[in-house]
Amino acid sequence: MTTKPTYEELEAKAKALELELAVSKKQDNTIIRMLSEDFKQLADRSQDAIYQFDIESQTFPFFNKQFLSLYAIQENGVKILSSKSVLRHIHPNDREKVKAARALSLQSQNKSGEIEYRFRHPDGSMRVVHDRWTVVRDHGSQPIAIEGFIRDNTWRKQAEKEFELSIHNSLIGCYILQNAKFKYVNPEFIRITGYSEDELIGTDPLNIVQKKYRRQVNENFIKMLKAERRSPYEFCINDKYGNTKWILETATSIQYKGRRAALGYFMDISKSKQVEKERLAKEKLLTILELAGAMGHELNNPLQVVLTCTEKLTPTSDDNQPKSRLYSLLKNNIEKMRNIIQKFQNITQYATKDYVDGKKIIDIDAASSGTPSK
Repeated sequence: MTTKPTYEELEAKAKALELELAVSKKQDNTIIRMLSEDFKQLADRSQDAIYQFDIESQTFPFFNKQFLSLYAIQENGVKILSSKSVLRHIHPNDREKVKAARALSLQSQNKSGEIEYRFRHPDGSMRVVHDRWTVVRDHGSQPIAIEGFIRDNTWRKQAEKEFELSIHNSLIGCYILQNAKFKYVNPEFIRITGYSEDELIGTDPLNIVQKKYRRQVNENFIKMLKAERRSPYEFCINDKYGNTKWILETATSIQYKGRRAALGYFMDISKSKQVEKERLAKEKLLTILELAGAMGHELNNPLQVVLTCTEKLTPTSDDNQPKSRLYSLLKNNIEKMRNIIQKFQNITQYATKDYVDGKKIIDIDAASSGTPSK
């Protein structure tokens, strides 16, 4: 049989538990304070401006040194940091779009937001910064705070301008893709395709590629971005006016406006293709001429023998009718052979005509008459 603890014993146990809880709470607070101090030190070492903005009080409960140095203002020798001081550092022409971006992110369906704007640095210079934030919401999905960081993108923007200027003046067609859509096209690309910048930006680049080449172009493009292919590839496009053009293309991965992108180099090789086609046609013609000359010479000699012998077979008035018909048939076919040999010797261009099973053969008539080749 167990005995019930006395009130003194229960009181002592309760005090012991309270003491243990107080010690544990003190340790937890110490850990939290240490973590907060570590986070504060880490944030202060960052080159980005980090902040937390409380929506209800319109104050900044947390910010790092970089944010304070950039967005605070001096009044009576005291640094003041507020939503108004932040707004004063934003370029007047960009303030409304910054407000609109913040308001949009606070709508119930959004969790974050970002905006790039011009910022007046305390040293008087004008910078370009990228502000990206997350919206903190309560259990009722109401926004209670904004937590974000701001990065100085001035150097990147300047590098992008210099890069765009270099490809803008390029004699080769250049374009930039993000999310499989045109984000930039240079004047030479516009000239080759015939489309205006407004007609191209935001569209799928495969739209101008002829359908039979689209899969091949897509595969080669991806391989080049992955460095699995190094040699350029060829394909045909239809320009704005329906003309077919041969294109030689290469592609590489780049960063554009802070995001991954693809840079394509796009060269019109239609003229060189036509020159190549004409060169091949000349080579074929030379081969045909050599063959025709040889055949004409080789066939002409035995044909002369046949003609001489045929004259010996000229029927007399006493010969019967069948023999005369046979002689006429022989003479007619010999004459046809003479005409064919003459056509071989008169070939001046390469020409073909359809044959069985989709094949093509030399069109002697067209090749020797000056009819345009097929």
